[in-house]
Amino acid sequence: MRQRPKLGDVFVVPLDDGKFGVGQVVGTYGKESYFFAIFDVVIPLEHANRQAVEAVDRPVLFLALSMDAKLYAGHWRVVGQEPVPPEVPLPAYKEAVGSPPNFEVVDYSGTRRRPATAAEAHTLPNRKVVAPVRVEKALRAHLGLEPWLDAFNELRPEGRATTADLFNRR
Repeated sequence: MRQRPKLGDVFVVPLDDGKFGVGQVVGTYGKESYFFAIFDVVIPLEHANRQAVEAVDRPVLFLALSMDAKLYAGHWRVVGQEPVPPEVPLPAYKEAVGSPPNFEVVDYSGTRRRPATAAEAHTLPNRKVVAPVRVEKALRAHLGLEPWLDAFNELRPEGRATTADLFNRR
């Protein structure tokens, strides 16, 4: 039976020459979508398990709502389990409701919501699920192993509204 990723799972993303990036399942949305944080660190194969678990204290380089295909296929390997760092910038989104569309602010998990202000309705993004390969390619591009694509910019968490900002808690 297929084992689904769990909140806090730490995983490694293979790169070139026996090196790995480090990610963690930092949130969930529904039953089959996961927030993956990719940390700003590269580790060698011989220290993958120990150093990967320690890397969750590093800054978040990329944050994406995605699916578990790379984990399920074994391309990304779970190497440990750690509590999700409280400073992970889990996003908030807008969602159209009713007709004509009114907007609500929705937390990263989809469980908390409230009416959006006009400014929030204008500036907050809609929720978007990306393929896990895009997350991997963004990391590779950040390291100069592949060309950088503009689509990778939306995976950077800087300057994005967070659930903590808009709901005053995680």
